[in-house]
Amino acid sequence: MKKLIYPLLTLSILFTIGCDDDKKEESVDSIIGTWTLSAVCGFEDENCSGTCTDVTAMWLEDEGSFSMTFSSDGTGTLGENQVSFNWSGSGPYTFTTEDEDIYTVNLSENSITWNVEFDVCIQFTLTK
Repeated sequence: MKKLIYPLLTLSILFTIGCDDDKKEESVDSIIGTWTLSAVCGFEDENCSGTCTDVTAMWLEDEGSFSMTFSSDGTGTLGENQVSFNWSGSGPYTFTTEDEDIYTVNLSENSITWNVEFDVCIQFTLTK
C-alpha cells in the first residue's frame, strides 16, 4: 500500500501542474482576435477614478469607431489606419505603439478596456 502512495502523489502533482498550464494558455488565447469599440467613458481626472460619463455617442460622432486586432505572434493593429503595435502579457496585457506609447489592456470575459490619460481620462471598452 505504501508503495502506491508515492507514485499516486507524484501523478497528482504532475496533473495539477499540467492543468495550471492549460489555464494560462487559454487566458492568452482569449485576447487574440479583432475587438471593436463598444463604449467610451470619460472621467474628470487623469486617474480614471470617480464617476464615469458615457461619451460613446460624442466619440463616435467626432472620431468614429475603431477596432484592435491582437495576433498570436505578439503583434497587432489599431484603428482604421492600421497602426501597428506589439503586445505581451497574460492579463493584464500591455501594448506598445510605434510611437513607444505603452498602454495596459484588461480582459474581462467578452470585453477589453484600456485608458488614455491626458488632463482627463478616457476609457475605451471593446468587444469581439
